Amino acid sequence: MIGNKNAEKWIFEEAEELLKQAVEISKKRDYDFIGEVAKKQDTYHHIYSYLTDKFTELKPLLKQIKANCESNCFFNGKKGNIVPSLAIMNLKSNHGWTDRVETDVTTKGKEINNTPIINFVNTEDNE
Repeated sequence: MIGNKNAEKWIFEEAEELLKQAVEISKKRDYDFIGEVAKKQDTYHHIYSYLTDKFTELKPLLKQIKANCESNCFFNGKKGNIVPSLAIMNLKSNHGWTDRVETDVTTKGKEINNTPIINFVNTEDNE
């Protein structure tokens, strides 16, 4: 057996070109999920993370792709271009969005008594 047929094929320039193309694709409003961008490039979205781990200077490109998809998802959900529940699921699952939770940790739902309690302590010995 001569050579390694499974040797690494990615070089920096090719990785950079793939990610730059993905950034351009993700700028179009139709792409609100990174998997759709990868599909358009006839690849899978995990390759982006693999390449940015290998070539860390390309991480800003991946961040831009994700930011574009997040913005597109919010826009499309807001405009009714996609089912709102799908937009919500995508934003929560892929972009870290959460529901706002209001927790009362001080009064447990009871009204606050605004009357201050003042205790006076006699420190003088008047006996």
